[in-house]
Amino acid sequence: MSAALKALEKLEFFLIAALMLCMVALYATGIAVRELAPAWSRNVAFVDEATRYLMVWMVFLGLGLALARGRQIAMSVFRDRLGDRLGRALRKLIDLVGLAFCLYIAWIGLDIAQRVAATGQSSPTLGISAGILYASLPAGFALLALRYGLSLFGLIDRWNARDADAATLEGH
Repeated sequence: MSAALKALEKLEFFLIAALMLCMVALYATGIAVRELAPAWSRNVAFVDEATRYLMVWMVFLGLGLALARGRQIAMSVFRDRLGDRLGRALRKLIDLVGLAFCLYIAWIGLDIAQRVAATGQSSPTLGISAGILYASLPAGFALLALRYGLSLFGLIDRWNARDADAATLEGH
């Protein structure tokens, strides 16, 4: 299981980095064309829409990875003041509620993406199905649900992941 999780994490990181690099390249190209050859600027009108799609996918793909690495926002003052037993119980409850919520959002998001795709709606400049944009919601929340489930069952330690990252950086 650990090898599969490491592979998934590497894939997510690669996809997020690739999306970011694509966004930078598209924007830089769009700006260069608009500045250096204004007459051709209508040929790069798709850049804004393409980068918007890429940004949405990048954000949703990053949800699970951020949670697994302890990078999600957290109000931990109350939780940290609880003893070990109560703190563990609260963490399990948080993971359970997070898992249920994410599965629900993924299910609703899948329905929305399918409905949008069925309408045949497409993006104005790219001409691709708007369902592709909406598919980022169930994909991201499914990855987030996976991480909540892994944390709930003790297969990852998201609660101390940030501290482990910091210790790794200090040791190098």
